[in-house]
Amino acid sequence: MADFAGAKAAIRQRLVDLWTATPIAFQNEKPEGEWPPVDADGFASDAWVLLEVEATRSAMRGAGSPGQQIWVDEGFIYVHVFVPTGSGDQMASQHATAIGELFRGAVFYRETPGCYVRTWAPRIDGGGSGDDNGNWFRITMSVPFEYWHLG
Repeated sequence: MADFAGAKAAIRQRLVDLWTATPIAFQNEKPEGEWPPVDADGFASDAWVLLEVEATRSAMRGAGSPGQQIWVDEGFIYVHVFVPTGSGDQMASQHATAIGELFRGAVFYRETPGCYVRTWAPRIDGGGSGDDNGNWFRITMSVPFEYWHLG
């Protein structure tokens, strides 16, 4: 049975399946190997991305008997692209744009009839500091999503 946790897992799997240019980090999980990527002197060395999924609202869209009511959970998918400070913003912008295209206008997670995730147009922010130590610069791709389901 489809649920919001499954929708989040489908968002994650879409990124894992379609993005191979950099390592991917996930909330509250320790990535494999040295993290974040640093050189022998402890300075930032390679680009990487962090996925976050945030729910913002849930509402009934269609009346019906219990189990046949249409519900829509809305939220945002954020993929933060981190590059070493001093390396410019071009690579981070290119990665954020490419990741945004993976989610632009997509429909997926259709395992249960009447249930799916729909994404809209991505947005790339202007970037900023990626950590408190000054080692990382960050640009974030955000895309709104809706998870439609029966309940």
